[in-house]
Amino acid sequence: MGFNTALSGLRAASSDLDVIGNNIANGGTVGFKRSRAEFHDLYSQAMLGGGNSKAGNGVFVQTVAQQFGQGNIRSTDRNLDMVINGGGFFVTKNPNGLAYTRQGIFSLNKDGYIVTNTGDFLQGFVADASGVIIPGALSDLQINAQYLDPRQTSGVDIDFNLDSREQVLARRGSITTSNNTAVVANAQLSNINGYSAGSFVLQDISQTPPVTKATLNVPSAANMQASAIASELVSNGEQYGIMSASANTRVKVNVANIAALLGSSAPVGASIVINNQAVSLSSVNNVNELAVAISNLNGISAQIDSSAPNEIRIYNNSGDNITVSVSNTGTNVAVQGAVGSAFTNAGGAVTVNDGNTATVGGEITLQLENDTQIGSATSNIFNTTTITYTPFAENEFDPTKPASYNHATQVQIFDSLGNSHTLSSYFVKEDPNPLTPNVADWSMYLLIDGQDIGDPVVSGGSATRARFTVQFDRDGNLLTSSPIVVTNWIPLDSAGNPINALQPLNVASGGNILPLPDPPTSSNFVFNITGSTQFGSLFAVESLSQNGYTVGRMTDLSVSETGIIFGRYSNGQNTTLGQVALANFANSQGLQPIGKTSWLETFDSGVPVIGTPNTGTLGSLRAGSLEEANVDVAEELVGLIIAQRNYQANAKTIETEDTVTQTIINLR
Repeated sequence: MGFNTALSGLRAASSDLDVIGNNIANGGTVGFKRSRAEFHDLYSQAMLGGGNSKAGNGVFVQTVAQQFGQGNIRSTDRNLDMVINGGGFFVTKNPNGLAYTRQGIFSLNKDGYIVTNTGDFLQGFVADASGVIIPGALSDLQINAQYLDPRQTSGVDIDFNLDSREQVLARRGSITTSNNTAVVANAQLSNINGYSAGSFVLQDISQTPPVTKATLNVPSAANMQASAIASELVSNGEQYGIMSASANTRVKVNVANIAALLGSSAPVGASIVINNQAVSLSSVNNVNELAVAISNLNGISAQIDSSAPNEIRIYNNSGDNITVSVSNTGTNVAVQGAVGSAFTNAGGAVTVNDGNTATVGGEITLQLENDTQIGSATSNIFNTTTITYTPFAENEFDPTKPASYNHATQVQIFDSLGNSHTLSSYFVKEDPNPLTPNVADWSMYLLIDGQDIGDPVVSGGSATRARFTVQFDRDGNLLTSSPIVVTNWIPLDSAGNPINALQPLNVASGGNILPLPDPPTSSNFVFNITGSTQFGSLFAVESLSQNGYTVGRMTDLSVSETGIIFGRYSNGQNTTLGQVALANFANSQGLQPIGKTSWLETFDSGVPVIGTPNTGTLGSLRAGSLEEANVDVAEELVGLIIAQRNYQANAKTIETEDTVTQTIINLR
């Protein structure tokens, strides 16, 4: 029995030496976990029990248990080197299934997957296109976003303070309007406006007596169109106090006599002709349709007077003459000119017979500088006995003139192709409104690359100057609550040509309906000024951001403590690309080692608990670091000496047993 006991001791000591030698051999293996040989003694047993003085039968190796204590953390220069600081295992996948490891040496393969140095795929949770982690089943983590697609700006957020001490940037003066009354009915005449050549005097009435500034000879020729006269007045009189001159022409056509001759009842060839543009009476069925048809003519607009449903009011806002003729109706039509803000019988109505023409000239409106008025006139453009003046304050915004606005700021925005554009916002303080004395009014103008982006309401119309009213209460808090939606931005290149990017969707087509589609389907975006103020301090932009960006190339990759994988791009954007998963077991020592610093799940280990780093019993991740083997070489060397002594002692037992046996053999 002594030989067997000693042999079991030799085997145990040899196993111990193997375990210790393996620990020492892997002292430099990243993520390696040292093992410990655990021994049990042997006793033979009888059915009815044994004696108390019974000797043992030796020793055997019960198990070789791996010790999953934390190894030292060593920094590296690679962001995809990871260490688990605490409990848990990385989850990897190979053709044979899932495996678990503490070795955090990872890299990207040619397809962008995160893999171990043996080619196993790191498992985790993927992110959607907006960077939101999708929880659920494990997936191979892939970094396929080496380039980040551009994102169109769909929202701009700005908080600013407007200086309440700012002055209104206004030019003050007065407005006066000409008193033209001429309506001429004669097929042989044209360009008739009733104005004759003459002159009028501009005076400075700030002095007593008034001082003559200049005598203007206008018009230079009789019967010029009002638009031409207005242009001449500005060019000749701007230096003497004429701030601006505009012209418009208005005509009232009474169609009561032909209202019953519309549509199928109209005689053959019956028509009304405005400025040589004909509208067939048979193509319209009522007066409303006739007004719409006239509005569709070039340079003309028209509407029905609600108080006179058989009258059509026709406008030319440029001040050109309006010529009206009616043919083949078998009845007469009355045409009247207009003066002032209401339509009046200017010189009486003119009856237009079939084939004849009525030509109506326009009226002229002058804006005069403060303290400038008309002294005397020989021209009937302005009649000094009936002339009236209306005070006004002009604050015409011009982005090229800093004196016309109080504050301005800019931000870069992006179209759907990733091209950058400059969005400029200008702020102009307005005169107080007598109807709302407790409200401070500002005008905000928006331009992109210097172009107007105001919505003309009618789809396809030309862009207007985008102006928005911004109001504050007495405490300086913003009163404006309606969202500002830009609905008419056509992206242009540096040469001013349209870009083949997403185009605007006008208000008429529902482009201002919130929320805007995401991803965008047009160039529309929201300009949010919520939180802005008007205090007695200097203009300041507290915050300014927009959610668009151009195309970006990945410049860096990092992993957070919770396993979130971030990509950083050359366009300044960061995005979440996925999240590393960790697993833990109820009995880690029940795992089956398979080499390559990996383990497999077994019945004894229990099923893995999958989660994200830094939750539950799972440790946190540290990128740019690796976990060294938890082998203490000094301790292992001491254990090696002890195992060697044990081996020697068991060998001595065999030697002693051999001596005893030899003594017995030598008995005679």
